[in-house]
Amino acid sequence: MIKSKAIELIKTFSEDEFRQFGLFTESPYFNREVIQVKFYQLLKKNYPKFEAKSFTKEKVFEKLYPGKDYNDGVMRNILSKLLELSQEFIALHNYRKKKIPYYTDLLNELSIRDTNTLFDKAEKEAWILLDNVQIKDDHYFRNLYYLKNIKLNRIRNQKSTLYLPEEIHKESSDALIKSFLIAVLKNQISLANSNQKMFLLEEDEMLKNLELYTESALNKYNDSVYLKYCYCSFQLALTREEKYYFELKKILNSFFTELHERDIKDIFTILTNFCYYKINSGNTEYRKEHFYLFKENIELGHYKGFRRFLEHIKYLNVTVTGLEAGETQWVKEFIEKYKQELDEQNRENAYNFCRALLFYNQKEYGNALTEASKVKTDDLSYKHQLKSLYMKIYFDMNETEPFYSHIDSYRHFLINEKRIPEQTKKNISSYITFTKKLYDLKNRLREIYKKDETEFNLSKLKQEITDSKNLINRQWLLEKASKL
Repeated sequence: MIKSKAIELIKTFSEDEFRQFGLFTESPYFNREVIQVKFYQLLKKNYPKFEAKSFTKEKVFEKLYPGKDYNDGVMRNILSKLLELSQEFIALHNYRKKKIPYYTDLLNELSIRDTNTLFDKAEKEAWILLDNVQIKDDHYFRNLYYLKNIKLNRIRNQKSTLYLPEEIHKESSDALIKSFLIAVLKNQISLANSNQKMFLLEEDEMLKNLELYTESALNKYNDSVYLKYCYCSFQLALTREEKYYFELKKILNSFFTELHERDIKDIFTILTNFCYYKINSGNTEYRKEHFYLFKENIELGHYKGFRRFLEHIKYLNVTVTGLEAGETQWVKEFIEKYKQELDEQNRENAYNFCRALLFYNQKEYGNALTEASKVKTDDLSYKHQLKSLYMKIYFDMNETEPFYSHIDSYRHFLINEKRIPEQTKKNISSYITFTKKLYDLKNRLREIYKKDETEFNLSKLKQEITDSKNLINRQWLLEKASKL
């Protein structure tokens, strides 16, 4: 099997794309090397896996150059040219699918060449395409700006520059502003959704100016659902005010047809992040709200998004959230019903881990340990949660030796795992420390504290847990403290 970047890229081609790539390669306009046309015929016989024993550099070279000795330099050049062609193909193939950018480039050229009849025809077709766009996002307004601007430039070329229709100029300017604001807000939303500190935009003078300007623009462009969605998402991350949470939910429920599938996924992400933030701040009422968001996401069919399968992280989050909300039966049915919708690579690990969580919730600790032991993965998204689950099980089973041994293992994992951000490590470390203190108290092991330290006090510990910032599993810790 040939290992090369070109082959790896071509593996991603659909059957139709691979067929069109053949036509692309055969076109003298794009490729004048006959050897690439021959190479495509060999690729055709091995598509899509390219795993045949006969598909090696040496054997491919022998078929391309019968009777000649193998030359690795020549073969590398062939593969290099293949990569160049395949990259050019996907760029042009994608460009052809985006009809409006094609028309804006065409209109610019027709205007320069002063072909009025062809320009008028192409412009009419471009406007029909734009009018049929349902989702008015930043790309839509950017294309609107381009078409309006092309119109203005044509007028400049045909008449005195003193004559510029004010309405077209205003519409062009408005479209550019909307496109810019939506793009900038979406970037900030993305930062908030993926921020290592979880749902936090740092205070910044520029963000305050953006907030004020967008609020003013929204009053002017109140017909733009997309701009409003971006503004509410941005404000929710910036201010954490509940009114933006409910406004965003309203947009999601009333105007979801005017949003991309990816936008719907992002809205659910920022809404659930807000719920997580509220719960972590001690507002347990948001547990149910958190769960209902996930449940609605599942029932409306938005849980797959553009990936076309259920992400294992979402499968895990739905399970955890449902169990925390007390919806055990619903979670039990969910775990079984949606197992097959997980991607094959993560299916068994996600399924076994969620069953372990379910058994732990039902106080079936033996079954929980059995299911947890089946999880075999280096995926960082599991490692911490798996270690946390083991610690909880040993805590509840009152297994002293396994508990302290696991605490030590957990801490070493944090120290050695370079991929975990430092702030996250601190948060997890605090969670481990509080769990250990609770276990010590639970078993009256006060002798481990130095004589000059203040006597351990449960109410003090509960207050420390409540006051600790960015603490994970806070509610679990408080529940265990209350049971003592």
